[in-house]
Amino acid sequence: MEILQFIPPSQRRLVSLAANADSAPVLIYGASGTGKGSIARWIHLNSKRSALPFVTAHRNNPLSDQLPQAQEGTFFMPEIGSFPLSEQKILFQLLESHSIPYPASPDGILPLNIRIMTTTSQSLEGRAQGGLFNIKLLEKLNVFRLEMPPLAQRSDEFEEIALGILSEITQELQLSHIQKIS
Repeated sequence: MEILQFIPPSQRRLVSLAANADSAPVLIYGASGTGKGSIARWIHLNSKRSALPFVTAHRNNPLSDQLPQAQEGTFFMPEIGSFPLSEQKILFQLLESHSIPYPASPDGILPLNIRIMTTTSQSLEGRAQGGLFNIKLLEKLNVFRLEMPPLAQRSDEFEEIALGILSEITQELQLSHIQKIS
């Protein structure tokens, strides 16, 4: 399925630009179920890093243990607003200096070449004002900011989206005779 058909027309060009801007961070806003993770994966698969790792962060593991796994590839952080400030500080350092603190290395620093993609359904600006999100990190992440409105706000695109889903299902099930919906 071509994920671009599920992206609002106003955002399609920006998504394509994000795929071509190989190292710039991407921040995808939207409610649950708007396809933020699928968009992040599409951007990775259509970038110069597509043959390299795509690593999804887990909140229960320290970033310093996870980031090296994404070397040369993409590190994806779903719901970045939920990560603790201590982990946000590590991510900020990576975006600032392309390295992270790493006690196992001789100088305590590990250089990394990683593209960062994040998603959120929260207002990071509001969290930053409340002291729950690193404002400097938000500035670094806001290079490519994509907004995914809920489907309820996209009724004019509903038919195109529904037909795209139908096409994928009929191909998967090899049911070429089903081509429309009422």
